[in-house]
Amino acid sequence: MNAAPAHPGAKRRRRALMLSAAAILVAALVAGWFIASKDRQPTLGGHPASLPGIYPVPQRASASSGPSVPLNGRVYIVAPPGTDQPSLAAVQDLVKASGGTGEVVATVDDPADGSSAVYLGTSEGSSAGTMLKELGRDNADSNQEALKRAEGYAMATGTSGGIPTAVLAGSDADGLFHAVQTLRQVLKDGSVPPIRVSDWPLMETRGVIEGFYGTPWSHQARLDIIEFAARQKMNTYIYSPKDDPLLRDKWRTLYSDQELTELQELIDTATANHIRFTYALSPGIDVCYSRDADLEDAITKLESLYSLGVRSFVIPLDDIATKVQCSEDVKEFGSGQANLAKAQASFLNELNQRFTTGKQGVQPLETVPTFYSGSGSTPYKKELGRALDPGIVVQWTGEDVVSHRITRDSAETARRSYGTQGAPRDLVIWDNYPVNDFSQDHLFLAPLIGRDADLHQSLRGVVTNPMIQPYLSLPAIFNYADYSWNGPAYNPQKSMDAALAQVSGPDPDVQAAVKAFVDLNQDWQDDELTPSAPALRRDIDQFWSDYDAGRSPSGGLQARAGLLERLPELLPKMAAPGFADDATHWAAAAGEYGRGVTAALSMLDAAKKGDSAAVADGRKNVQAALASAGAKTQPTLDLGVVTPVLGDSELKTFLEKALKTVPPN
Repeated sequence: MNAAPAHPGAKRRRRALMLSAAAILVAALVAGWFIASKDRQPTLGGHPASLPGIYPVPQRASASSGPSVPLNGRVYIVAPPGTDQPSLAAVQDLVKASGGTGEVVATVDDPADGSSAVYLGTSEGSSAGTMLKELGRDNADSNQEALKRAEGYAMATGTSGGIPTAVLAGSDADGLFHAVQTLRQVLKDGSVPPIRVSDWPLMETRGVIEGFYGTPWSHQARLDIIEFAARQKMNTYIYSPKDDPLLRDKWRTLYSDQELTELQELIDTATANHIRFTYALSPGIDVCYSRDADLEDAITKLESLYSLGVRSFVIPLDDIATKVQCSEDVKEFGSGQANLAKAQASFLNELNQRFTTGKQGVQPLETVPTFYSGSGSTPYKKELGRALDPGIVVQWTGEDVVSHRITRDSAETARRSYGTQGAPRDLVIWDNYPVNDFSQDHLFLAPLIGRDADLHQSLRGVVTNPMIQPYLSLPAIFNYADYSWNGPAYNPQKSMDAALAQVSGPDPDVQAAVKAFVDLNQDWQDDELTPSAPALRRDIDQFWSDYDAGRSPSGGLQARAGLLERLPELLPKMAAPGFADDATHWAAAAGEYGRGVTAALSMLDAAKKGDSAAVADGRKNVQAALASAGAKTQPTLDLGVVTPVLGDSELKTFLEKALKTVPPN
């Protein structure tokens, strides 16, 4: 999907850019009692210090009484035969990392002194279900509600059989896996704090689509993003890189053995992490919708992925000609946009019938229409809604290609436009944020904003289309996981703070550096909800206010300049090292600007003191910093090497103003 403007009135100032990297886990520190359901806003009660924060924000979570459950000693992991192996393995790893020794058992009959237990299971008849009833009596209604929901889970702690005990129960294997991710987050000093959690997702589809133009992610980056998304309780990864020729230009060509080996690893990694690997085949470049041979080629290609274990498929028909291309289609369907929809519906319906229907475990087929934005009815959408099998899901980008706001009213209108008044279409939002393929010299690191809290009531789900730089996309992916799980409880800034705390790691200098770097890259398409470099602007404004009034500067800008100078040194110390790799050229430019600001401050001070020699040195250093920071250093796939842009050029503007304030001798 081309994120360039779809109409001349859209705000667009730039072009596009993309990166690759690797990922890490995420959690955050915001304690409290959260309650959110489909029909009510969350309420927040006390903030018990003993309860670590959980992200995505759960439907219900509270600190409870009773002992902590230590995992740093002997731990019985009570798991019946058939327990989800990734969940079991993850608990074993957590026990080992806490310094404990885990023993997988079916029952705990005679526990050793000083031991503890963790129960895992999915069904009410399991030992985990029985233990949940024992330990979670005070939360029984909430637990029952969670265990009736797909991917829901409940968690409780207490004492059973004389030993500290925790229970993780899922409504299904996915839910159990999500419970383990919550366990991972609440662990503190090798122990599980007293806790009650009843939780489930509000959106069915929650994930990432690699759907940008430019350099596709590396194989390792894809593996890392899948694992990261899973730890945030997402469930979908859509493989749709626009510059993979075997998806678009050469869509009929089958994969080589080496390519199949890499795809198999991605699929297996996704499966092990309870992520649906979704394959997106885009034949629209040159398909003839009425040609049997093209339909057979598409089915053959999809069958090759099905044989690897793929059970979720999308047929994107975006960014192609807006009329039928071959003479057979013109003869069969006629010309014009409505007849394009008729041709596409015929092709998709036949493919759905011959490939998808009847295959066990396959998700409903999805498509991206040629006209994929806007909610209002058009001849194309009306015909597609009429002719397309009602079970086929449509991916939609909102009112615009890059939508700054997506409302429930808009979504409901779109459902009727892509379906019918009587049978609205199931929609998944292909959300073009933080994608930067239309602005390859910029990064978009502001939190996700502008989506109605109750969109889950109208949509099947949402997938984020990230930047070319996978590691730099981690904070936004974290936000989308939080929002799509529990939209009513989503708080953009708290969610972003939690994400940055995790990708930064514990070092306070590194945390400050990451925040300063992110501040420089807040700007997103002139959106008032994401003003450019807000913290930097405050420091600059304060400096000029002090300077013009003859006061001693507050020192905020001086400190920020010093921090920017150290970005190339500090960012590689992050817990997510790929973030620094992806940010290399932007961080280097920021470091040069930091040196320039330091020199400018010295120059301005020297001018007030009448030190002409220091002014001359300062001017030279400022000019050198401007030249270095403005160098073209960031490679792109199709635009050559571009200059990394930071925010709305606040730093460059400050340096130029400083030079004008102190004219050369």
